[in-house]
Amino acid sequence: MDKYNDIKIAVIGGDMRMIYCASSLSELGFEVSFCGFDSAAAEYTGAVRCRTVQDALKGAAVVVLPVPFSSDGCRLNAPFSNREIRLSDVMTLITPTQLVMAGVCSAAFLDRADELSLSVTDYMKDEELAVKNAVTTAEGALELALRELPVTLRGASVLVTGYGRVGKAVSSLFSAVGCSVTVCARRGDALAWARAAGCGTAKMKDLCRAVGGKTLIINTVPELIFDKNVLSFADESSLVMDLASLPGGVDADAAKSLGIKTVRALSLPGKTAPQTAGRDIADTVTSIMERRGVI
Repeated sequence: MDKYNDIKIAVIGGDMRMIYCASSLSELGFEVSFCGFDSAAAEYTGAVRCRTVQDALKGAAVVVLPVPFSSDGCRLNAPFSNREIRLSDVMTLITPTQLVMAGVCSAAFLDRADELSLSVTDYMKDEELAVKNAVTTAEGALELALRELPVTLRGASVLVTGYGRVGKAVSSLFSAVGCSVTVCARRGDALAWARAAGCGTAKMKDLCRAVGGKTLIINTVPELIFDKNVLSFADESSLVMDLASLPGGVDADAAKSLGIKTVRALSLPGKTAPQTAGRDIADTVTSIMERRGVI
């Protein structure tokens, strides 16, 4: 397909999702360059690997940065790069005429982009992609639970904290495989929807009482709610899985001191289903380009 071969897209950094995103965009007919994947092994399907960010950006109409774009606000998230890629360096190389897309953008990053007159869109705020990502995250959580727990999930008692997109997807999937799921959330409407979906419910203020007797506890709330006090009410045999974005919601040191096993499960789609997740990002990138009049 050569429909878009006069439009170049640069994909800079990220996990395996972004490799598959580059491949998908190339298959759609775009000219695609990528950088920051020195040690990654995957089919590139026409995308051109570049040694430097500057080479990848040259002539690009669109720049796609990873999700999350950074874990520390200083370096681009590029686990497969042999060299550190500084965010400040990337931003000074991008020009105001280039459309920039990134995942889970911080306020500081957006403020700096604004100072440089850069046009930035957070593709993870696209509702369709957010829902797809939640479903992929839930599947990854299921795979992780099957691997980490010494018991079957059928009949297991599971607590899910938070009932946003990920909380809903997790609750639905774990219920479907035979778990007894309880949802703990702050909002009354969220609890009402959880009950309508067949889940047990508990108010967040009653979290201490809700954690007891659970085989698996899955947190989706990105703020510390599982401190030492709350964790002291959990069974020592419980597995606590934290799916929330940084800084997360579980005090891992407190859990360790109590003998409770925790798993920090960031970016599950990039680990368990990178091809699907990458294709979903590519579809969203294309949709944003259409809305912005690039194609």
